[in-house]
Amino acid sequence: MKHLIWLVSTMMIGVPLLSAAPAPDSSDDIPDAMQHMVTAPAIDFANLRDPFASYLDTVASRGRAALMESQQQLTNRKRETLEDYDLTTLNLVAIFSMGGERVAMVQDSTAKGFIVRRGNYLGKNNGKIEKITDDTVFLVEQVLNPAGEITDRQVSLTMKEVND
Repeated sequence: MKHLIWLVSTMMIGVPLLSAAPAPDSSDDIPDAMQHMVTAPAIDFANLRDPFASYLDTVASRGRAALMESQQQLTNRKRETLEDYDLTTLNLVAIFSMGGERVAMVQDSTAKGFIVRRGNYLGKNNGKIEKITDDTVFLVEQVLNPAGEITDRQVSLTMKEVND
């Protein structure tokens, strides 16, 4: 009990029991362990991938978002009437010259005819007419590939034989 009283009294009086090391000066160098500290990199939580979600679904959703964004940019122009049709429902009926350029006549499923030129748009995938030859109309459409990226796909409409 005497030892306990002595211990408490020395703590109260402030007599050090053990010799303490001198306090480091602020002018001293930084300890070695502190010199090699590395800060953590910044984490972008908005674009952090969910580890439980399928990677292919994530990539496909990014591709769909990019495709929708590009379609929004294309919708700044006035949409043409043939962009409401699927290309499988359109038939190429005739190709002829008008005013020094080739034009084509396309017919929908109700037998209504439309005249199209190079630069016009056809189909639901923003198919733009790139070239008109003697019997074919070549279009370039924007579609998603399996990796979810936007790619250009070449599609052609050809005239069908009369006997078909």
